[in-house]
Amino acid sequence: MIKAAEDTLKADLNIGAMLHRFAVDEYQLLGEKGILHEDERVELLDGRIVDMTPIGIKHASVVNRLNNLLSEKLKGRAIVSVQNPIDLNEYSEPQLDITILKPRPDFYSEKHPKPQDVLLVIEIADASVEYDRSLKIPLYAKALIQEVWLVNLQEDTIEIYHSPSGDRYGVMVRLLFKQTVSPRGFPDLTLSVGEILGKDK
Repeated sequence: MIKAAEDTLKADLNIGAMLHRFAVDEYQLLGEKGILHEDERVELLDGRIVDMTPIGIKHASVVNRLNNLLSEKLKGRAIVSVQNPIDLNEYSEPQLDITILKPRPDFYSEKHPKPQDVLLVIEIADASVEYDRSLKIPLYAKALIQEVWLVNLQEDTIEIYHSPSGDRYGVMVRLLFKQTVSPRGFPDLTLSVGEILGKDK
């Protein structure tokens, strides 16, 4: 919607450099003033308000399953945040499928979490696999998010990213169906790829 309008404007007027780059505080103000509504599927990435892909049934089920698994296993040790934003930097406020946050008594009631509060980001992707890889994951690396999982629903795999440097991660491991994964911050917590996908046998 908004992204398509931006692209049309750039093509028609050839003034891409003149388009406004939104800061996080401006973006939040758009919501407070009712210009952007809570139910709009958009996120702020590098100053651009970007349309998000609709959440499919398989995507939603994996989010729900991970929320259930992680909330049970990390109770009292971390906060499991589901499809909520973080303030990544001055110009980015992405909506993340699952974020494991450092525990805080106020549950981040005053401000959205920042990169230093994040222990793990999990993105679930079907049609948005390349979008997440090429746009979102480099932003997480720049912000020094220490670990990211990309659950690839197209291939039934999980890509594990860690050791950020610049706009990329130094390590990327692709796990197949029968393999297991543990968050680096919680090595005692082990999940199989099949368990996460709901296909464990």
